[in-house]
Amino acid sequence: MEDIQERMVARLRHLGIKVKSIEEDERCVIPMGGPLPVLPQRVVGIGGTAGMVHPSTGYMVARTLAAAPIVANSIVRFLGPNHGLLGSELSSQIWKDLWPIERRRQREFFCFGMDILLKLDLQATRRFFDAFFDLEPHYWHGFLSSRLFLPELLTFGLSLFIHASNTSRLEIMSKGTLPLVNMINNLLREKN
Repeated sequence: MEDIQERMVARLRHLGIKVKSIEEDERCVIPMGGPLPVLPQRVVGIGGTAGMVHPSTGYMVARTLAAAPIVANSIVRFLGPNHGLLGSELSSQIWKDLWPIERRRQREFFCFGMDILLKLDLQATRRFFDAFFDLEPHYWHGFLSSRLFLPELLTFGLSLFIHASNTSRLEIMSKGTLPLVNMINNLLREKN
């Protein structure tokens, strides 16, 4: 943390801003990855409590905003006169709408990406992101905002691999083989 603080002060100094004192030192942890909530459960979450944090980036605002109407519509539908569900049955149906098979498959791919990134050193990470941001904006915008689903994510992954340097390809293959096997196994076990 001291290194980060020193770098921030140096950047501010470069911009002509002199730090006279630090009043408060804020630290935070961004939960990245981790398991989805145990489903079904009676409490319905949204955002971080519903596992919506993007495992590779820590982003969750776009996904949470997109999920809000899904949750609201699901509540209205299942509390309505045609269903009238209560308690565990209601929350179970809402969770199914919140995490359909397409979203669970998407999350598997994101976790695969996170597993690779966590194994790369600083230089390898830089090479990886050079290839990432060399992609068509559609791909990296879609990836970062959780708007790509498994078929597009597979195309995204292949495109990333093609755009990567030979060194980066070797790093991705050496660090990503086990995560790839895990992702494929998890995808094969997924049930609607």
